[in-house]
Amino acid sequence: MSTTVTFAGNKAEAPELHHTRENKPFVTCRVLVNNRIQDDQGEWVSDVPTARNVKIFGSAATHVHDSCGSGAPPFVHGLERTERWPDRETGEKHTKGVVVVDNRFGGVGLSLMYVSARIDRAPHAAQAR
Repeated sequence: MSTTVTFAGNKAEAPELHHTRENKPFVTCRVLVNNRIQDDQGEWVSDVPTARNVKIFGSAATHVHDSCGSGAPPFVHGLERTERWPDRETGEKHTKGVVVVDNRFGGVGLSLMYVSARIDRAPHAAQAR
C-alpha cells in the first residue's frame, strides 16, 4: 500500500539530474514546505519548514531540471516511499523518506501565486522520433 501526498513549497536547491542503470533520467531535489501557525498572541507566523525529498522520473524529470531552479515554487503530487540502503564502508543501515513522481502516477507543477511562467510545450516522445 502506498500513501499519496500533495504539497506546495519552495525548492531548497536546484534539481540534480541523474540517470538510472538503463540511462533513463531522473531528478532529485528537496522542497521546503512552509506552514503558517498562530503564535501565543494570535498572530500568524511561519512555522519551521519541513524538508521533503523528491525524486522525479520520466519526461517530467528533464522538464523540471531545465525549468526549475532553487526557490521555484512547485506543487508536488506523488507516492511516499522509504528508501533503505547500507553504508558502503560501515554497512550501517540508512533510511530516507522520499516522494516519488513519475509519468504513471503523480505530477509536478508550479504555483503561480507569487511568480509568473511561460509555457513551452515539449515535443511528444512519438513526435521526436
